[in-house]
Amino acid sequence: MRKFLLLIIILFLAGCKTASGGISSAGYFDTSGRTTYQDKDWNVEFYDNCGLPESSSVRWVTEGKETFLRFTLKNKQVGGCNTDGIQRHGAPYWERTEIKQTTSLKKDTDYTLTFRVRFVKGFTYEREDFFQMHQGVQGCRVGPALMFKFSNGRLISKIWNERFTRKVHINEVIGKWIDVKLEVNFTESNYNLYFNDEKILCEVMRRAAFQTRDIQARRREGDR
Repeated sequence: MRKFLLLIIILFLAGCKTASGGISSAGYFDTSGRTTYQDKDWNVEFYDNCGLPESSSVRWVTEGKETFLRFTLKNKQVGGCNTDGIQRHGAPYWERTEIKQTTSLKKDTDYTLTFRVRFVKGFTYEREDFFQMHQGVQGCRVGPALMFKFSNGRLISKIWNERFTRKVHINEVIGKWIDVKLEVNFTESNYNLYFNDEKILCEVMRRAAFQTRDIQARRREGDR
């Protein structure tokens, strides 16, 4: 069985308009020339979407009977996405080692996402992400709808004021395999996050960003 670690991106389609034909259909991303990652006990495939700092930044590792992906990100390894070298959000550049799902999720469907992760070293500095669910549609300015990270050793989400049921510090989980489960209810706009079957976060997803883009999209159409 293979497990995958660190930054993983799951995408779903979010329309610029509140109603649009085919907007909720699962999409497929072009993986031509990219390294893909798949195993027999995964029901999704991933690929290297931005390029990796080094060929060994994402590699298969075997320990006993277990085989998994190990992600390594060193200091000042700027990511390969087109905005990673741009100063933004208080950082001179963005470091990145990641893989992305080859298909998107449907926004009108509920999902349970599960994976195992082991944090081997690090995650004591600011805003060190390990998982995000991204919203996206061509022609729209978008960002991650859900993002989980350790910042100064403390587990947080993208929305800083979200209340966890308890504090989780990196020292509690470092070196241990953690079973992560994320229940995402798009139909009711909420989600639950579990570590080893313990619910540590239950939240209502923010919809203001969707509503703002809907308004802007209609205005642009009216201007034409």
